Amino acid sequence: MTTTLIRAHGATQPIRRLAWPTVLALHLLPAAATFAAAFALEPLMRAWHLPPQFALTLAFALVLTPIELSLLLRAAGWSFRRLPEILAFRRKLPPKLYLMILPSVTAIAFGLAILLAPLEERIHDAYPASWLLPPDSDAFPAATMVVTLLVALVVDGLVNPAVEELYFRAYLLPRLPVRGIAAVVTSAALFAAQHYWQPEKFIFIFVAQVLLITVMLKLRSVRMSIAAHCLANSLGILLSLAAVLTR
Repeated sequence: MTTTLIRAHGATQPIRRLAWPTVLALHLLPAAATFAAAFALEPLMRAWHLPPQFALTLAFALVLTPIELSLLLRAAGWSFRRLPEILAFRRKLPPKLYLMILPSVTAIAFGLAILLAPLEERIHDAYPASWLLPPDSDAFPAATMVVTLLVALVVDGLVNPAVEELYFRAYLLPRLPVRGIAAVVTSAALFAAQHYWQPEKFIFIFVAQVLLITVMLKLRSVRMSIAAHCLANSLGILLSLAAVLTR
C-alpha cells in the first residue's frame, strides 16, 4: 500500500499520514509567527517612512519562507540534495501545456476576484484588518513605492509562492490524514485560514486553491501550481506598480 502511494505521488521516501494536531500546527503556526513579526515591524516602517504593508513583505522574507524551508529541510535530513526525495507531484510538463493552462487559470482567478469584490468589501467593513496593517497610502513618494513593490515582486511574487507550493502541496498535501476531495478541501481551507492578514480574502483564496490543487493533482505536477501561484501574485503587484508609475 505504501509503495503504491509513493509511486503514485512521485516521492522516493515513504509518505506517512500526519496526525491532525501536527497538520494544524504545520499549516497555521508559520503564518501566525509571520503575522506577529509583521505587526511588530509595522512601527519600524513608520519610523523609516516606509509603507506599513512593507512590514508584511519583510516578514515573508525573514520569517515565513525561512520557517517553511527549514521544515522541508528537516524532513529531508537537513540536506538540499535529498529535498526532492520528500516532495510529491514532481512530474515535468511540456512548455505548451503551461501556455494552455496558465492563461485559463489566471482568467478564472481574476473573474472570481471581481465576482467576490462586493462581498469582500462587506467583510472588510465588518471585520477590518487595517488596524493591524493599514493599507499603503498615496502619501508615500513614488520612488519609495516603486522600491518596496519591486522587493515585494521578488519576495511575494516569486520566492514565497514557490516555497509555499513546495511546502503545502508537494510536502503536506500527500501527508494529510484524508484523501480525495476531502484532502483538496482541507488543504485549500487551511491555506486560506493561515492568511490572517486578509480575512476578507478567505473565500477567494479557498475557491482559487481548490481550483489550483485540482489542476495540480490532475497533472501530477507541483511545477504547474508554482507557475500559477507566482503568476497570480506577480500580476497583482505589477498592477500596483503600474498604478504608482502612472499616478
